[in-house]
Amino acid sequence: MTSERVMDMRSSHTLVKEISYEPTTIHRGYNNRWLRVDISKNTMEIRPVTEEMKSLWVGGKGFDLWLTFKEIDRGTKWTDPENPICFSPGPLGGTASFPGTGKTLVTAISPTTHSIMDSNVGGYFGPYLKFAGFDALLVMGKAEEETILVIDARNRTISIERAPMESIDSHLIAEELTEMYADDEVDKRNIAVISAGRGADHARLGVLNFSFYDWRRQVARLKQAGRGGIGTVFRDKKIKAIVIRNERFTPAWKISDSAVSVEKPPSRSAEPEADIEAIRGIIEKWNRDPEYVIEMMQDIQDTERYISRTAIDELCTHTRVPKAELYHIATFYKAFSLKPKGTHIIQVCVGTACHVRGSMNILEAFERELKIKRGDTTDDGIFSLDAVACLGCCSLAPVVKIDDEVYGNVQAKDVPSIIKKARE
Repeated sequence: MTSERVMDMRSSHTLVKEISYEPTTIHRGYNNRWLRVDISKNTMEIRPVTEEMKSLWVGGKGFDLWLTFKEIDRGTKWTDPENPICFSPGPLGGTASFPGTGKTLVTAISPTTHSIMDSNVGGYFGPYLKFAGFDALLVMGKAEEETILVIDARNRTISIERAPMESIDSHLIAEELTEMYADDEVDKRNIAVISAGRGADHARLGVLNFSFYDWRRQVARLKQAGRGGIGTVFRDKKIKAIVIRNERFTPAWKISDSAVSVEKPPSRSAEPEADIEAIRGIIEKWNRDPEYVIEMMQDIQDTERYISRTAIDELCTHTRVPKAELYHIATFYKAFSLKPKGTHIIQVCVGTACHVRGSMNILEAFERELKIKRGDTTDDGIFSLDAVACLGCCSLAPVVKIDDEVYGNVQAKDVPSIIKKARE
């Protein structure tokens, strides 16, 4: 996802309505207010949570049902503007004390059953709605054009915007809006996007997709509220997405990162500059056909010696294969690497036949000589060292393979001479 493309999307937005609001303090699980949005009338109202709501309906699905009953009557159909989609995390939403407190409960009149259906989903949206200052969100009406609703807890604003350029497909728009509203890589954890995708335009079983940012894979991933076809209701209202931007709260990524990671992104190794034209040439060679994405990745691995973030972005953009699926492929197959590989790949077989004949001693000898661990690459970029399950040469055990050359009956004392030969 290029910054220029995201900027073009952002500049194409038309602000329809924006309101500001004051922060609140959560008391015993409640902000004591909820948000009502009517995208037909372009109105946004902050209404109180009553004691009756808390005592009889508690929160979550209870709040959703209570709010729905206030908007509909006996004759309301799923296609009517009066059919609201309601979201509530419940009074324990966003706590770390109990399992399931990251859930969001969603309700609407279902296109499949024509009754009120509820669905629950994980991700960050429910807790972020709570942190933004609302115990529930109700969205009703029908927009005239493709619309997004943005709840910005950092700037304390809520806006309805026309968004003509963003993708309809959930895996793409989640990435686009995460990139658009985050300040930096670390801040992407604070963005959650709800969308339904183009499938919901053509079926009554459309699901709602809730994004969360996977910092390990560096991609926005999706969880689904799948019951009742609520995604179909979402798209019938011409809602392209709901975005929530949480306050800057980002847990440390790993033990070695302290709480200051909120202010300072965790250190990551710099990635060499990728040859974008070469990557695009490979994609064009396979006619951008998503059926051949593995073949594209093989060619990119051979050319670039690894699958870069740039390559993932280009593959996603031109083949429309979700980034999550591309990362799944890149991490599933041993032939692919997300880190730059050396000019020469050293593979030490640690299969049964080689293991019983001392292959682990050989692997350790390579680690000592190259001053790296298995899975790493030397600083000069010449050698990468891997341990593999089997090289299919059991009669020659223990076996080492460097690029296409196989060495059989290797001993630890042979390692320095093997490395010297490979350098030459």
